[in-house]
Amino acid sequence: MKTLIYFLPLLLSASVWAQTSQYSPLQGPADDYLDRAQTLAPQLEGAHTSLRPFLRSDLRKLASQSPDSSYLLTDNALWDSLAPAPKSFWSHFYRQKANLYALQTGDFYFSVNPLLHLQAGGERLEDGSQNLLFLNRRGLRLEGDIAKRLFFSTTLTENQAAFPRHIQNRISQFGAVPRAGFYKVYDSQLTDAPEDGVDYLLAQGHIGFQIMPYISARLGHGRHFIGDGHRSLLLSDFSNNYFYLQLDTRIWRFHYRNIFAELTQDHAPVANGLYPKKYLAAHYLDLKLSKNLQIGLFEAIVFGREQGFELQYLNPLIFYRAVEQGLGSPDNAMLGLNFRWDFLRRFAFYGQVVIDEFVFSEVFRSPSAANGGWWANKQGLQLGLKYRNVANINHLDLQLEFNTVRPYTYTFRDSSASYTHYNQPLAHPLGANFREFLAIIRYQPMPKLQLRAQCTYAFYGQDSSGSNWGSNIHLSYITREQEYGNQIGQGLATHLLYLDLLGSYQLRHNLFVDLGLSFRQEKITGLIESPQALWGRLGLRWNMLERGQDF
Repeated sequence: MKTLIYFLPLLLSASVWAQTSQYSPLQGPADDYLDRAQTLAPQLEGAHTSLRPFLRSDLRKLASQSPDSSYLLTDNALWDSLAPAPKSFWSHFYRQKANLYALQTGDFYFSVNPLLHLQAGGERLEDGSQNLLFLNRRGLRLEGDIAKRLFFSTTLTENQAAFPRHIQNRISQFGAVPRAGFYKVYDSQLTDAPEDGVDYLLAQGHIGFQIMPYISARLGHGRHFIGDGHRSLLLSDFSNNYFYLQLDTRIWRFHYRNIFAELTQDHAPVANGLYPKKYLAAHYLDLKLSKNLQIGLFEAIVFGREQGFELQYLNPLIFYRAVEQGLGSPDNAMLGLNFRWDFLRRFAFYGQVVIDEFVFSEVFRSPSAANGGWWANKQGLQLGLKYRNVANINHLDLQLEFNTVRPYTYTFRDSSASYTHYNQPLAHPLGANFREFLAIIRYQPMPKLQLRAQCTYAFYGQDSSGSNWGSNIHLSYITREQEYGNQIGQGLATHLLYLDLLGSYQLRHNLFVDLGLSFRQEKITGLIESPQALWGRLGLRWNMLERGQDF
């Protein structure tokens, strides 16, 4: 990634002509407001819904056009007038409703917000045993803007947690906390069990600037999400943060994004050692064909180089697969398609296709046929439907989604080019070799109360000891079990049911009280044991997000 640093002085010295904007939190409450607005009142102008996080300027524009805009107006109040000059110590705070402290002087804007998430709960397992669950996250977020042309943001949180059993098992298996990465085990002293908690630090930040009209850049440490669904088969925010350079070109009905990132190869969790690196070059072109029809094309290359970033992939306007072939085809190339169709001002039909490898003559053979089910048929599909204001009930929304990925998709010869980062998938949490159906109901009966119910069913194949049936994308495809006859669910056929209920009440802006109840059951065909768990939690959130555990 040293190569990317060489470009930073050039970018910073470029003429700054157009106004830039800060980003809202990835997968934050504002996302659904913009997503709903695109369905209820489709717009040619403004954000492309498949590229997240969203710019606050896009959300601000939406707020000026929507009758349901109080949250957006409050949450995106950069450069709005502050309350009258403070007359006492306490009046220095909340001069803007969304920010604990804000400062405006000349061309400089700056805000500070505390981050807090306290949660307590309990888990009951199938054998009647019980576990104490807790979450203690504290931190700070700083945001700033210089002359409405250069902006910056930094977030730091210190976290301690005792997770439900399936998450603890995943941490132990892969050596990483989902969406976080490095962790330390410690004794919380809240229970008699030794080393029952995990402790981890999480930081992200970026600076953004306008290179010229229509073209902006962002250099940072964080994550991205591409798609209109609950999941993404192209690029999701499930993995740890990573260092990246992002270029955005927005002109007419196009939004074109380049991402150059430094990733971490799969590794054993060790302290005081340098983890092996790999790199990602990706670009995504989204086009609004009309007010209610969007289509996007995605391409990504993951590669490892001892000497650093491959310079030929820095070309922002080239077909990466052609470059990769010219280098001798040493890297992992993927293609993808994303689409969204809003219709009847009520529905949004969306989906994705991901192609890791594709040989036309092999794809359409039945897995049960002779020479069918070739291992390198590595593709995935997403289809989904969003129904806004169900039965004319305002703010009652239903989302249905189907995801499927064939065995060995996202894999490579070794972790130097697998579609992973810090022992975690860059796309779907289940990796590959699965089918998933999910339904989500959201209801906002009053402005401050939000209710959410989710049901997820997944069918996937797990590996028995020493085997590789294509679900674990961290394994080399060289160790595959068979050349032909591969099909979804091969290996230990597993059925997963996940149910979740969550109610959130906003006491004041971005201060929430949460009450949730979840159930998870995993059945492996042929085995009598069916691990299951029921857990509840009560929490308080201040400027932080509630993240699901649906995997």
